[in-house]
Amino acid sequence: MQTPTLTVTEGENKTLLGIRDVKIYSKVLASFAQTSMELTFQNNSNNTLEGELLFPLPESASVSGFALDINGKMVDAVPVEKVKAKVVFEKEVRKGVDPGLLEKVTGNNFKTRVYPILPNNSRTVSITYIEPLKRKPKETNGVYDLMVPKVENLENFELKLEVMCSAQPEIAESDLQDLKFTQEDKESEKGDVNNFVLNLQKNNISLTKPMKFIIPNFYQDNKLHIEYDEIDDQNIFCIEDFPTNIEIENEEQNENEKKSKNIQIIWDSSRSVSFADHKYEIKLVGLYLESLHKESEIEIITFKDCVDQKKLWKLDDDDEEKKAQTIKEIMTYLKKDIVYDGCSNFESLNLNKKNVNDHDVDLILLFTDGLTKLGNEEPKWLKTSSPIYTFSDHVSTNHAFLKKISNITGGEYFNLRQMIQNRKETEEGMEIEKEKEKEKEMEKEKEIEIEEEEELKEFEKIIDRIGRFSFSYLYCEIADEENSGVSEIYPSQPSPVILNDEGNVDGGFTLIGKIKKEKTSKITLCYGIGSAVYHRSEYLISESESITTSKSESAILSKYWANEKVKTLSLLGDKMKNEILAIGKDYGIVTDNTSLLVLETLEQYLEHDIVPPKKSLPEIYEQFMQRRRLVEEQETKRVQEKLNMVKGWWQKRMEWYNTDYFNRFEKNEQIEKEIKQEQEKVNKSSKLVQKELEKYLEIKKIYDEKVNQLKLNLSKDEEVATFVIPSIINQDFQPPTFSLNTNVQIPDLNELPELGKKAWKGIKENKELRERLKYDREQAKNNINYNERRLNGIIQIIEQFKKEPEKRKKSETIVIESLKKEIQSENYFKKCDQSNLSFQFNSSISMEQEQQQQQRQPQQLEREQSNSLFESNVRSSTTESLFEKKKKARGQKSSNEPKLQIKEWDPNVPYMNEIKKGTNEKERYQIYLDQCKEHGTTPAFYLDVATHFFTQGWKKMAVRIITNILELGLENVQLLRIVAYKLDAEDFVKHAHDLFEKVLVLSPEEPQSYRDIALVLAKLGMHNKSLEYLIKVLTGKWDSRFNEIEITALHELNHLLQKYKREKITYNQDLLSTLPEEFIVNFELDLRIVLGWDTDNVDIDLWVIEPTAEKCYYGNNLSEIGGKLSRDFTQGYGPEEYIIKKAQRGFYVVQAKFFAKNNAKLSGKTSAVLSFFTNYGRENEKKYQVNVRLEGVKNFIDVAYIEIDF
Repeated sequence: MQTPTLTVTEGENKTLLGIRDVKIYSKVLASFAQTSMELTFQNNSNNTLEGELLFPLPESASVSGFALDINGKMVDAVPVEKVKAKVVFEKEVRKGVDPGLLEKVTGNNFKTRVYPILPNNSRTVSITYIEPLKRKPKETNGVYDLMVPKVENLENFELKLEVMCSAQPEIAESDLQDLKFTQEDKESEKGDVNNFVLNLQKNNISLTKPMKFIIPNFYQDNKLHIEYDEIDDQNIFCIEDFPTNIEIENEEQNENEKKSKNIQIIWDSSRSVSFADHKYEIKLVGLYLESLHKESEIEIITFKDCVDQKKLWKLDDDDEEKKAQTIKEIMTYLKKDIVYDGCSNFESLNLNKKNVNDHDVDLILLFTDGLTKLGNEEPKWLKTSSPIYTFSDHVSTNHAFLKKISNITGGEYFNLRQMIQNRKETEEGMEIEKEKEKEKEMEKEKEIEIEEEEELKEFEKIIDRIGRFSFSYLYCEIADEENSGVSEIYPSQPSPVILNDEGNVDGGFTLIGKIKKEKTSKITLCYGIGSAVYHRSEYLISESESITTSKSESAILSKYWANEKVKTLSLLGDKMKNEILAIGKDYGIVTDNTSLLVLETLEQYLEHDIVPPKKSLPEIYEQFMQRRRLVEEQETKRVQEKLNMVKGWWQKRMEWYNTDYFNRFEKNEQIEKEIKQEQEKVNKSSKLVQKELEKYLEIKKIYDEKVNQLKLNLSKDEEVATFVIPSIINQDFQPPTFSLNTNVQIPDLNELPELGKKAWKGIKENKELRERLKYDREQAKNNINYNERRLNGIIQIIEQFKKEPEKRKKSETIVIESLKKEIQSENYFKKCDQSNLSFQFNSSISMEQEQQQQQRQPQQLEREQSNSLFESNVRSSTTESLFEKKKKARGQKSSNEPKLQIKEWDPNVPYMNEIKKGTNEKERYQIYLDQCKEHGTTPAFYLDVATHFFTQGWKKMAVRIITNILELGLENVQLLRIVAYKLDAEDFVKHAHDLFEKVLVLSPEEPQSYRDIALVLAKLGMHNKSLEYLIKVLTGKWDSRFNEIEITALHELNHLLQKYKREKITYNQDLLSTLPEEFIVNFELDLRIVLGWDTDNVDIDLWVIEPTAEKCYYGNNLSEIGGKLSRDFTQGYGPEEYIIKKAQRGFYVVQAKFFAKNNAKLSGKTSAVLSFFTNYGRENEKKYQVNVRLEGVKNFIDVAYIEIDF
């Protein structure tokens, strides 16, 4: 008998504290009992003690209450999220306060800390649980085993047991004598049900046995129970149905069909099952195929992220040799030919009762661990599939999901690991004990024989059950369901029941649901096999038909209904975590996500935002609710204040939007005079520079002649080429930088922008122009001198090299063609022609920034050589003035589409070099599989390979590869975002949505979680939910590091509203009722660029170089042509966005500056997603999206080059 124990520590000794009093109250209603057990422990020592109470419960029991005495009064615990409960408990303990926390440990055992137990004093603990009554085959009587603690010399024992039944219960087993039930008043006038009560109070007794009660005819008569549920002001109804005299047609034919079937074997080939040996699964398949008779078609379907392969075999029972050979081929295929890769997606199976030959499939054998990462965990095909028998032999298995699949389709779930291995271990132990006196060799042989014999027995049992369609409750039919008031009926899926030889359902079946008060409804319970219904039971759900109608004091039915709902929701995975938590809190039950916590004071409940128990602490509860209402008012006020703050940000954004940067001109006659006066100074100074240029061009001519001679020498002497490495030639001449044109055109005053006004005023005051002239002249001289020295240095190096032949071996790996390519490069001289020199003045770029740009010139030129589009952009930007560009762009439109060139990140790692050796998709995939053996535990490996496959256009295989990250067993937000962003960019939006849902569950405190899923919901046509999540970003309470993400979300909200209006899409306009009217704007842009990334505590900056050569970045977030950059997010995720209402014609260079505070540990690098929009918010909007891998602290990366020509 299980007995609760309180273990206390005195010094180094641990002892059990004695139980002084036991009080038990139990009520049996419908087919289950609710029991409250109150235990008082006595401390007879002179010390204050601390104890740990361990409370074992029956296997099928579920806890629904816990209480602890506080200052002499029993205080009920409240359900709290498990993690939060632990944090609160430990925090209060550190304060010296004594809370109570009931936690579930191994098995169905619960423990709690009890402190303090004062000297010569006592502490009282109470626990409440619900359990179903035992049902025995062909028995109509109910059996109730009441757990009582095993205690000697118990001072006080009290018991009250209430049973609702038709005949007086009997006492089958007990230590106590003279136990008798008495009949009390009925709770209902309907039927022959009575309320029988057992009241007992004893002093100074010993309890050594459990109590067992027999309830006559309990599983015989159909019953309806109704209980009021105060949680949502409805009634809970509970049907106890006992179907009888059921006849199954064609049972003999069904048995024969078992021997001749068309079978589908569905085999999970995802990476999560790749490490198993599949020993028992494959052995079972072989034995089952051997048991089949007559001709059968066996189709094997392997699946991972999608269906992989379908293969069909035919078994000919008339030819035993041929049949054995076919089974051998199938076994070999399962053992050796299956490739395990990717993650599992059950939704992709799309089972429809037909095999590849379009023949009917009689049954399905599904071998999997049930751990699905993509797709819906309730695939549509479940409702139309043939019976599915599920099997698993894996340590990590979603047993509930596999049971669900089998129950819904009329099959059965087999846990091979439990059924065979546990049995094997037990038998091995027994046989070793029996044979311990025999010799070791004989003992081993015997063990092997027994193991194989026992395995075979277990397999035979399983095989015998395959194809024997289980008789089940299938579903219920509700008359006029829409107006019935009936909802949330459980079980909500088919559930097997035991049909005995007499055609009766042993133990009956229990259905529970909700119905609106004062509503009546007709419900029909349907039973059968597969889709065939063999029995119907009809009930009228009405208080007048109920044999018991009770209020909610005990709430037995309400708690049972809540437990059934939690079981159902648990099958849907983590996405139902919050709803399960809410049910646990509402109904006071313990779930896998909750613990029961007892606190003492109002301040504790307020501090931790935990609702106190209403029944045991009514005053504190009322005070708390008053404060809660105040908090709700404060929350309403907070939301309003938050919207006001967003309104301030939005007003600034609208000021920017309404400013016409494109046509911002003004007249000023005085400026014209100033320009003419300074024109003469400019021309005079330019002549000095012209002389320097002419000297430079003379030296360039000499250089060209010597370079040509050098080319000729190289073509004759390869050894020279192997030593004179490309860098020598690459750094040859540095052309002087000129900012002045010898013939500056005075612009029309009507077209003189604010920028020009500032610039020419600067010229008048001689503050910057003359410094620039001086700088240009000195720079030209320095470059000319440098070029002369450099050219002479190259010649000297070559001559010295020819004198020292032993150095020739040092550079043998340099290819002569590479050197020739470097020499032939003329990028340095393309910008040095006199005709290309122009006046270019930009007041936003300081002299220091000019010097920094010149220092970066070699790196810029290196990029030019590999990107012709960028090369023409730079050349164009340096040959046109800001005035000229504005004049050209003003008022001109073009139908040309923007041109976008993405510079993808290409990892230079050994495994990618190996993979690229393959000449086609098949070869590269095979090399990837080989590389998995070494790199298969690293997320970055799958990202790199998947990116390569996407780039090649092999999208199906790329999805498979990248989803391996989801099989690594790491519920990591960064990894989920990496995969989701990539799948979204490649238009696998449904998959991206599934992953963003998981991110939202794991990181609800981050606004990016809501924004990410909102954008994919919009793509999927879930318009209201998308708007709801974006509004959540606007109104939510976020960490200050995420400030102004609301503006980005507001852009996107308006973007969706414009689209819905344009495409006449309906949505719930009430969602916008909380937002100020000025938030809704027809927001149109020529260009929008958005940068986001996956890693927290990482700073990535978005830089855009505009056609005017001005950089728009965090230090210059508003350019002269109206380019606007959002707030700089320095601590993770972004997004950062660049927007421009009227874009200048020309090239926009998009760069990212990577600055990592904490390196990305799991993926190795940070993955960024960039979205590019042209004509944003208009009918002709275009979107481009790309994922880029980033590394290198404080490093600039060119991401994209955009040419705007409209």
